[in-house]
Amino acid sequence: MSKKQTLLLGAHMSISGGINLCIDRAEEIGCTAIQIFTKSNRQWQAKPLDKEDVALFKEKWKKSSVLSIIAHATYLINIGSSDKLLEKKSIEALIMELHRCADLEIPYLVLHAGSYGTTDEESCLQRISDNLDKILEKTPTSTTILLETMAGQGTSVCYSFEQIATVIKNSTHKKRLGVCFDTCHAFAAGYDFGTEKTYHKMWDDFDATIGLNKLKAMHINDSKQGLGCRVDRHTDIGKGKIGLEAFSLIFNDPRFFDTPKVLETPKTTPHEDLKNMQTIYDLLTKKTKTILKL
Repeated sequence: MSKKQTLLLGAHMSISGGINLCIDRAEEIGCTAIQIFTKSNRQWQAKPLDKEDVALFKEKWKKSSVLSIIAHATYLINIGSSDKLLEKKSIEALIMELHRCADLEIPYLVLHAGSYGTTDEESCLQRISDNLDKILEKTPTSTTILLETMAGQGTSVCYSFEQIATVIKNSTHKKRLGVCFDTCHAFAAGYDFGTEKTYHKMWDDFDATIGLNKLKAMHINDSKQGLGCRVDRHTDIGKGKIGLEAFSLIFNDPRFFDTPKVLETPKTTPHEDLKNMQTIYDLLTKKTKTILKL
């Protein structure tokens, strides 16, 4: 079954106990797409990946129902920081993460681009572009960095399509940059996509500003807070302020059938992901189920 004939849906999976175990956890709840950290999200440094674990990871992935794996960079990274020490550590950390993705043959690394702190958005966006160029020049790999759409909380940037477009435009490595659309973040940043009219307007704006060809992954999360709140608080699908219609529109849109979609909803066990996945399955139309052979 080809990628475009399968619903690419899953969640962020733990790598605790060995990176290969994320595949087992994903298969336990029927994921076809997942997201992982390739190292501890709470630390800058990491031991090199164990070669046997990498080999087992690749073997399990190849034999599994998981068709797409994306990685997420540690939240510590801020390549837009004006603090030279933090900027340097962030550059080094992102280079390391790209090499880890290459070792694991993971094609996409999602990144929170950064925050401006005591400076301003314009200079921060330029630093991000400049530092991405430095990083990508030192990492001749096939892994693409996906700039995540942010909620605009605090001093974080890339909460608007225009800001993401600016980062990409100012980079000399445009082909290795893409976008991960986060539903909670976009809603919190002020993008309304809860009706058919607003949904199509938002994607028309995205296409005109960034280009739909740059959309490579989605984070599927409801929002605890309202439209334009600038507060990053995820919750279960259908339990927040976005509304089920928005998720129905996304999952029944044939333009995005081949885009991996992963949950980042609160959980204590993977079975809570399964509950959210079932909510999404229930939103699929008969036509969509036929196309995706479900």
